[in-house]
Amino acid sequence: MDVVLITLGVMGFGAIVVSAYVFMVAARNYVSDDAGRQRSAGGSSPYHLVTRSPTDRRSGQPVTFPLMVNGILVEKDRRVLPDRRRAVAA
Repeated sequence: MDVVLITLGVMGFGAIVVSAYVFMVAARNYVSDDAGRQRSAGGSSPYHLVTRSPTDRRSGQPVTFPLMVNGILVEKDRRVLPDRRRAVAA
């Protein structure tokens, strides 16, 4: 019985060591600042920031329908509440 308990203890300790190693490797690869430096240097990252002019969005001008957006015709406004942030009363 002692041999079984010692074997289980050694295997449990080995599992903890292996999981700590896997965590450290994952942290080094995915959480370290190396990826941030590569991303900020430009390159082919799909997550680069797009600079926008102040008049690009929320210009304050009313929108009239039908509206053409990126080649797609939007016939009517789907919003029914005057304030979209309000919750719908059930």
